[in-house]
Amino acid sequence: MSRPVAWVLALLLGCQTNPYCVDCASAPATRPDAAGAPGGDGGGGGVDGCTAVEICNAVDDNCNGLTDDGDMEGVGASCGSDVGVCVSGITECLDGTIVCGDSLVVARAEECNNLDDDCNGTTDNGDPGGGATCGSDVGNCAKGVLSCLAGVVTCVGAVGPQAEACNTQDDDCDGLIDEGNPSGGAPCLPPGTCVAGTLVCQGGGLVCVGASPASPESCDGVDNDCDGDTDEDFDLMNDSTHCGDCDTRCMIPNGQAGCVAGQCAIAFCQSDWWDLNMDPVDGCEYSCQLRGTEICNGEDDDCDGATDDGLVPPPLCSSIGECAGGSASCGGAAGWSCSYPPTVQTDASGGIVPESSCDGLDEDCDGVSDDPFLPTLGQPCSRGSGACMTTGSMVCNATMDGVECSAPAPGTGQAEACNGVDDDCDDQTDEGAPDEWVPITGAFGPRWIYKYEASRPDASASAAGVMTHRSCSAAARLPWTNVTYLEAQAACATVAGRLCTEAEWQRACETSASTPCLWSYATGCDTFAAGTCNGNDYDFDPGTPGDQDGMLPTGALASCHADWGSAQDRVFDLSGNAKEWAEARSAGVNPLRGGSYNNTANGTSCPFDFVVGDDTFLFENVGFRCCRDTPP
Repeated sequence: MSRPVAWVLALLLGCQTNPYCVDCASAPATRPDAAGAPGGDGGGGGVDGCTAVEICNAVDDNCNGLTDDGDMEGVGASCGSDVGVCVSGITECLDGTIVCGDSLVVARAEECNNLDDDCNGTTDNGDPGGGATCGSDVGNCAKGVLSCLAGVVTCVGAVGPQAEACNTQDDDCDGLIDEGNPSGGAPCLPPGTCVAGTLVCQGGGLVCVGASPASPESCDGVDNDCDGDTDEDFDLMNDSTHCGDCDTRCMIPNGQAGCVAGQCAIAFCQSDWWDLNMDPVDGCEYSCQLRGTEICNGEDDDCDGATDDGLVPPPLCSSIGECAGGSASCGGAAGWSCSYPPTVQTDASGGIVPESSCDGLDEDCDGVSDDPFLPTLGQPCSRGSGACMTTGSMVCNATMDGVECSAPAPGTGQAEACNGVDDDCDDQTDEGAPDEWVPITGAFGPRWIYKYEASRPDASASAAGVMTHRSCSAAARLPWTNVTYLEAQAACATVAGRLCTEAEWQRACETSASTPCLWSYATGCDTFAAGTCNGNDYDFDPGTPGDQDGMLPTGALASCHADWGSAQDRVFDLSGNAKEWAEARSAGVNPLRGGSYNNTANGTSCPFDFVVGDDTFLFENVGFRCCRDTPP
């Protein structure tokens, strides 16, 4: 058979190194590995010296390196008790001693709980928790003894408190006898009485207290005459001597007392005394001599407690101007007076004082505001002149004692322009205003001609204007038309000029003596080009069906000009737009050159000179331009 490792080690090392080995020669004869025992070597001292059986002794009896291991005698047997609350267990080896382990419940001291706590087979034995006294011995109560009954500690033999009875005993054991009137409180009516009494516990018995015999009825809340009614002979709702109850007697100062629905009231007041606050406590508290309907006199005529109340003011106050909202007020003995807003001033007698302030208010209520400042107030006014002028109206000044012009401070002037405005604010219009002139040359020598057809100073692109004090040469204005020869001549004189001679006019249109232009075109001037200038072929209003003719502002067609050099030296609208007066050929024979917006191609050419007019002729398509001999 195989040997344990420990045995082999013991064989090799001997018992010197194993403290648990026992010399087999000294082993008891009863051990299995002793001499002569089964498995031994029979000669006293085994082959290996360690063949003992393991027992529970905290020793490695079988020399296998483990203590108290394996099956041992006395280990694994049933132990303990299953009686009562106890539960049995199994024996086990613990620290070299066999003990009872795995027990679920063990015996404990007995308690009063209807269980066998000490596991002796008897429940609650020994009267656990019992033996002490319990309860009270005050009054009718008696003490008992505590005892364990059916698992509960109970006071046995005690006498407890009872409801108190009328018996001169302390039934409820509180140290008091017959307290709280036990069994009493009920009404009682002994023979010969009509007023019930009340049962009262006295001397251990019930006694009727408070009963009385019949008597005449009194106002006291008792049925004195025993007829079943209480105080039936007294009218507590209307009797002022017993008002509401038997103890209230109504007293009214300065008047007669009454009783209404059980409350003291005033039946009437003495003469010249009045009840205003409706309080019977102070009675008729107000002294007043009645005079009649209330009037404004500082007196309480109707004795209602208010002086001059409820009055309707008479129509004696003005409601005009600042007096609107004013009202008449009663001044007591002084009578009626008018009260006006603070803007209305009155004198000592209440009369309205004439106004003296310029503030837009009608303070004297005459329907007119600021009377002393009329008619100047509100009139138009201005400051400065010309373009610098500002306008406004005459208004009240800041101190409200006069008027001033509301126009802003005038501006500063600028260079004069030909526009019908006093630009430099010197009270002169268009004086020295520059015009646009173009220098031309010819057999006649150097000349200067208007760059544009003449226009009035106040003309614009949409209006021809009305001013005639001078002519202007400026772009984007409707020409000055419907003008006679003499009027045109006078207009040119205003700019130190004159009407152009036909030679000057035609030379300006043709631009060159060697290859003269036939039309006043910027380019291609020797060939007619429809629409380049405003002639009959130009549609003035493309939005309307058909060919519409009309006057255009000066310089409106950019290519309709005679080019004399730079962009500044261009003469516009010599062909078309407005016919232009030229210097008279003779008295009353005044040529018209250049044609107008309703003339055909030939009539708008530079050399066309067939049209003349007398000194009185004018038409809406007839205008002019000026020339001069000296530089502008």
